[in-house]
Amino acid sequence: MRISSVARFLSSLFLCSICCAQQNPPAPQSPAQTAPAAQPAPKTRPRIGVALEGGGALGLAHIGVLKWFEEHHVPVDYIAGTSMGGLVGGLYATGKSADDLKSIVQNADWPLLLGGGTPYHDLAFRRKEDARAVPNTIQIGLKNGPTLPPGLNNGEQINLLIDRDTLAYSELSSFNDLPIPFRCVSTELVSGKPFIFQDGSLSDALRATISIPGVFAPVRRGDQIFVDGGLVNNLPTDVARNMGADVVIAIHLQISKTAAKEIQSAFSVLGRSVELVIAETEIRGMAGADLIVRAHVEDFDTTDYEKAAALIQRGYDAATEKAQILKTYALSDPDWAEYQRQIQSRRRTTIGTPQFVRVEGVGPEHDKNIQDFLRSFVGKPVSTPQLDEYLTRLTGLGRYDSVTYGMIRENGQDGLLVRVHEKTYAPPLLQPSFSLDGSEPDDVTFTLGSRFTFMDVAGERSEWRTDLQFGATYGIATELYRPFLPLSRWFFAPNLNASQNTFLIYRKHDPLADYRQDQVASGIDLGYSFNRFSELRVGYSVGYYDAYLRLGTPEFAPTSGGVAALKVRYILDHTNESVIPTKGYYIQSLFHFYNDYPGATENFPTLQVTLNGFQPVSSQGSLFLTASGGTTFGFRQIGSPPPFFLGGPGRLSAYGLNELFGNQYFLARGGYLHKVFTLPTFVGKQVYFTGGGEFGKIYGDPNPVPRFSADIVGGFIGETALGPVFVGGSIGDSGHYKWFFQLGRIF
Repeated sequence: MRISSVARFLSSLFLCSICCAQQNPPAPQSPAQTAPAAQPAPKTRPRIGVALEGGGALGLAHIGVLKWFEEHHVPVDYIAGTSMGGLVGGLYATGKSADDLKSIVQNADWPLLLGGGTPYHDLAFRRKEDARAVPNTIQIGLKNGPTLPPGLNNGEQINLLIDRDTLAYSELSSFNDLPIPFRCVSTELVSGKPFIFQDGSLSDALRATISIPGVFAPVRRGDQIFVDGGLVNNLPTDVARNMGADVVIAIHLQISKTAAKEIQSAFSVLGRSVELVIAETEIRGMAGADLIVRAHVEDFDTTDYEKAAALIQRGYDAATEKAQILKTYALSDPDWAEYQRQIQSRRRTTIGTPQFVRVEGVGPEHDKNIQDFLRSFVGKPVSTPQLDEYLTRLTGLGRYDSVTYGMIRENGQDGLLVRVHEKTYAPPLLQPSFSLDGSEPDDVTFTLGSRFTFMDVAGERSEWRTDLQFGATYGIATELYRPFLPLSRWFFAPNLNASQNTFLIYRKHDPLADYRQDQVASGIDLGYSFNRFSELRVGYSVGYYDAYLRLGTPEFAPTSGGVAALKVRYILDHTNESVIPTKGYYIQSLFHFYNDYPGATENFPTLQVTLNGFQPVSSQGSLFLTASGGTTFGFRQIGSPPPFFLGGPGRLSAYGLNELFGNQYFLARGGYLHKVFTLPTFVGKQVYFTGGGEFGKIYGDPNPVPRFSADIVGGFIGETALGPVFVGGSIGDSGHYKWFFQLGRIF
């Protein structure tokens, strides 16, 4: 289980208990000690057991070793593994060939598997709203007091991959019944001891053995909590021996030695400490082997999954180096054919047609809703791609960490078993947000926010969502979302919001006015959720607005008074990411009809429309085009302040903040996003270089303005764990230019 430096740091949080376990390593605490040995191979030859070591992506080298074994007729009678070695070994034990495994790992979407969370495309509409409103990855559960998630990756996509490839083996009385008898090692956190999986759910066993502490959420079974077994037994030759092997072959992943200059930071010190604990278990494992095949993977990293082909070749080369010894265990062609026949006779290739759906892990109401949601799978052969899509959408509701599946048989009928793993830490859920606005480098503002979400507070699928803000803006916004029926698309949503913020107006680099805005409003919306991509709302709100000048010269008249308006909002979101999309499109339209507004002498409407489009042009780059516009449909006696402002990042970036204002506008932005490098998993995602141009026009500005306004923009965007960071500059017409930075939403 060699892992990256940050993962090592997270693992070191329970290093002390593991170290104690290593001083006097206990016998594995599992039923495997008393279980009968695996089905023996014929007595005419020695029974061969293979132990596969953990090591993240380095473990893909095991596939190359197994490939060499197949080509040279070296049988594998028992297989035991830890971490990635356990995953490779478990899939191989189901009767898949080395070529099958190679195809799986080379076709896998590793960024998706390792990224954690449900893909944005599959999130429910309200979860998409959360992701756009709070563009960072930090979540704090409040179910049992403030608690961070048990892992940065909930394991949902890994679960689905494993379930898909082990579905035919959902019901096993013992892992001895697999085509090749199998065991894998995990660490049971409650007892702090090793645990050998030898029966039960094969998919859960494989998921448990790869659950790097702090990185992947652990696997829970009753009062037991399982994480990666590498900390207690990373090369389980003893397990292979106890299965009944006469000859144990250890596949060791040889990495480079650590130099003193590499151990500088606290992370590297703690990481090296954990590595030494793991190395001690590997030494013990190698001592228990009859033969060691050493794969030289020194020049690879544990996260190099995209280099699967090269790692597999290293494993093949490692077996070739031991060819002279390994060939002594090779079978003749007739014996190999018989060995293969026995393997295939134990292989399960058919999956029954489910006649019912059984749901585990939720209460009766959610059970019924999930069964209704999956009813289309009853009476039809299982389509695993379609089932994966449906179960991913279930996790997209935000209530569940993951949903796994398998087959069961009851009363002579096959059924689909769906195991729902609810979040242990939420709901309620707290999502902190951070906004740093360097639109004007001489006047940087900071706002700290938080979103609280409570579920089922007014019936099933209802949500109470509250946003708080402190800093440049002080505010509270709260809404109760309530479907008419649990599965209804229709909903109503009473809401209340109040805020106080500073509103600045600049001309180029010069501050002109500093207004204080206070507003409060309450109302109710009636809405319809078309699907997870789009929603329509119609509502009415009443409130109060006050804007007064604190510093500078008045750019619009100070005002106060009541506000009342009908509101219609429609959103369609088909983008692939919430923060920095690289594919898809987003549409939002917002219509108001004001029958009360400070200073207005007549009722008037406003309409604002936003269109965003993103199109990949290469594996590293995407073009984007955004357009927005607003109008009062020719109404001019609309009071103060005017409804639309331009100027500042993303709104004619070279111009001063809110420099242009009026009663109608249009703005277009176009540009290019290019991936520069990928941040460590725990720090963020991608860093992009971006460049482009902006073109717009404001109407009704009392000040002289250009006929059209334009600029070019360039800089870097980093998608960090705290939110997107933009650093760049812009040069525009009429002598406008500026450099700026932001922490917060970019698109």
